[in-house]
Amino acid sequence: MISPKKTWEGLVGGILAALLTSVGLVQLFPEALAPVGGVQAWGLGLLLAGVSVLGDLGESVVKRDARMQDSGRFLPGIGGALDLVDSLLFSLPVFYGYLILMGRV
Repeated sequence: MISPKKTWEGLVGGILAALLTSVGLVQLFPEALAPVGGVQAWGLGLLLAGVSVLGDLGESVVKRDARMQDSGRFLPGIGGALDLVDSLLFSLPVFYGYLILMGRV
């Protein structure tokens, strides 16, 4: 078991939020995200959502292996400060790689 508090509802909700955010950002900032359009926005949102889930689950595995419930005491009740950025640790490098492939960086 990776984490008893992870739910399928949370997974689906996170993926939907990522998809809607991706498509919304393309609509709000079309010039800044010029190479990304309709289908690409959905694909990128789905890719980043999947990678974000891996970051979250990876951090849960590390905490479970260390027999820790929280990754810190700075922000009690949410699993620690690392829980705020665990998804970004995986998704930001993937997004940066995507920008490089699209010639935006």
